[in-house]
Amino acid sequence: MQPDIKHIPQHLGQYLYQQIDAPWLEAQLILDCDNNNVIECKAHFIKTDDDTQHAIAVSENITALFKTLFDHAIKNEVEDWQRAIFTITRQGQFNLNFERDNSDEATLLL
Repeated sequence: MQPDIKHIPQHLGQYLYQQIDAPWLEAQLILDCDNNNVIECKAHFIKTDDDTQHAIAVSENITALFKTLFDHAIKNEVEDWQRAIFTITRQGQFNLNFERDNSDEATLLL
């Protein structure tokens, strides 16, 4: 059963938080889409003691939740958004950015 759309960011954040077993600063979940199809969903976190990105495995369920959030957020947009980046800090603050692949690097911040 899919959670209510307004609870999806909380589910995504909890998933990332539960996957990390080291002190960390922030984690990101990145969804790449093309023509409404998921190309890739990947995640990583940054430890408190280095700037290296450490990979986090992404389940199919999390990919589907993130795609649901992506579709809901862009359904009335005229732009062709191709990427969503969900970022969460250790303090629980999160944001969601949308990007498209082109030369003007337009970004929508939610």
